[in-house]
Amino acid sequence: MGRVREKKDGEFDFDKLPEGTYFFTGHEGYVKVEVNESGNQSWDLDNWFASLDPDENQEQRNKIIKDIKVRLNADTGTINPSRNQSKRGFFNPFKKRR
Repeated sequence: MGRVREKKDGEFDFDKLPEGTYFFTGHEGYVKVEVNESGNQSWDLDNWFASLDPDENQEQRNKIIKDIKVRLNADTGTINPSRNQSKRGFFNPFKKRR
């Protein structure tokens, strides 16, 4: 019998979402994804921090959606923090980590 590989974080299959409305949250806000009966997706990024740029274009919007898809934790439904953001200590946010 073949072995089934477990999916890792960021391997959520958006192409197979059934019809409905989905909300995913993260540190930068939340996104709303509506899937119609034919499987077409509509992404609402109004409450996502990276999409607040007034000069946002379609290419930038697609990049944000792709980033969210990669960072989504399939087990919890939350969007993991960006790897670009460094973690800071609560008591001394200016202290460098080793």
